[in-house]
Amino acid sequence: MKKILAFVSIISILGVLASCGKEEATTEPKPKTCEQMEPCKTALQYATYIEQGAENKAYKMETKDENLTSYDSLAEAKEHIASDYKQYQNQKIKKYGVLEYEVISKEKYIYKFRYKDFRTGEKENFTVGISKEGNKYLTNEYFSGASKHDVTVNGEIVNHKTYYSAGLTQQEKKELTPLPIEE
Repeated sequence: MKKILAFVSIISILGVLASCGKEEATTEPKPKTCEQMEPCKTALQYATYIEQGAENKAYKMETKDENLTSYDSLAEAKEHIASDYKQYQNQKIKKYGVLEYEVISKEKYIYKFRYKDFRTGEKENFTVGISKEGNKYLTNEYFSGASKHDVTVNGEIVNHKTYYSAGLTQQEKKELTPLPIEE
């Protein structure tokens, strides 16, 4: 009986060893989602506030560079809160595609989102710049979209990464992938 058990054990071990190496092991980390990276998460939150019509909340996230703010003051931003804000205040951008351009490593990013507008359901593009100031990220909206110049460093266009919200089908990914800024 012991011999039979030893023989079965040896066969089992050989089977396990024979199956090793058939699948390629990867050491590359799984791609992160936008929500797992602080600058992208900040950009998504800002886009959500703009989409909701919460101009005051968006203003608070903006860089204080007077050339990049959407309003001159918080009081002015509050005056421009969307009339239907209450209807959309709890909605979040759930399905999206986003291109990330890291213009200056760990300091300046440009994100181009594509998602469905809360009010019309139409696909919309939204571009936001993110700059690290101190230990937090501040935003600025590209009202007419970023240009090729905005994603160029030393004469070279910065490579972009593409991220999607979780659970999108291949068709949704195709529909929600924004065109690259450089095109």
